[in-house]
Amino acid sequence: MPSFPMPFPQMIVPPEPTQARSKQAFERLLQVGEQLLAENRFDEIGVADLAKLAETSVGTFYRLLGDKDTLSRLLLQRFFSDMVEKVETLTELRQWEGRSLEEFIRAMVAMFVAVNGGRSGVLRALITRASQDAQFRDRVHQINHLISQRTVAVLASKSSSIRHPNPTQAMMVVPPVLLGILNQHTLTGSLSFLSGAALEDELVRVALNYLT
Repeated sequence: MPSFPMPFPQMIVPPEPTQARSKQAFERLLQVGEQLLAENRFDEIGVADLAKLAETSVGTFYRLLGDKDTLSRLLLQRFFSDMVEKVETLTELRQWEGRSLEEFIRAMVAMFVAVNGGRSGVLRALITRASQDAQFRDRVHQINHLISQRTVAVLASKSSSIRHPNPTQAMMVVPPVLLGILNQHTLTGSLSFLSGAALEDELVRVALNYLT
């Protein structure tokens, strides 16, 4: 089974503060930055206010990060790394031996929905940046390809349950279709009339009906 190159290739080298106070300030800056992304306030807030929210100084912000773009890239990179880790854990083949196609589809959809709901601000920023930055868009394509590789390997182990006329193609279609639906929902709220559980059920139905 193909494996992800871990760690996932970095867009930017994160700072590695050596002092405990600097490490704590760095983590607070990341937490505040992600909160601001979630609230759609990241672009409008200045460095001084951002540092204040993180309970640190402007000087510490510039010493650790240099500028807001670096913070933004670090947040997106951390999202990538967390996503890779979650997908690797989910798609470890041995845990799916003797289990059904539906069980895996449900677990995959639940993970995608959880990531989408829990980090929607970062995901919005990721989608927006990918639409504007070709290099960044290439990185998004890389991680989507890796997600597809891992999920297809598990789906292939359940191929006896797949009735699509072109099973190999169908297995490759499912991950980007599910992610595409959720990305659209993140940007527009198009499925906000559904509860989280109902959203999962509908996406599971989409994937299973398509495959079987």
